[in-house]
Amino acid sequence: MRGELFWVIVGVAVVAISIAVVYLTFVFTKARRVGTKGIVQRSHLRCPKCEREFDYDWIPGASLTSVRLGPDRYMACPLCGKWSMFNVYAGLVARPSSERATAPPAGPSS
Repeated sequence: MRGELFWVIVGVAVVAISIAVVYLTFVFTKARRVGTKGIVQRSHLRCPKCEREFDYDWIPGASLTSVRLGPDRYMACPLCGKWSMFNVYAGLVARPSSERATAPPAGPSS
């Protein structure tokens, strides 16, 4: 009985680690396709409630302060504090070329 429980725990751990590796691979490759340095993205957003603009730094595939719904995030505006939907991909800000100089090329090299 104890031996069976041990192998169940090992199996669950292997599956969890495999899922984590696939997920992180997806996040890192998606960030490189966007063409920015690292995985942190920046979007310039406008709040639909207060109509003010702000910059929002975020990590693809992760969220601590918002609810992810595809390309949109349901989050509180940092200026007025009211919750709204924001499309973070539509307002994606390209990094200056000096920051992208150290990033690997986005496409296949010839």
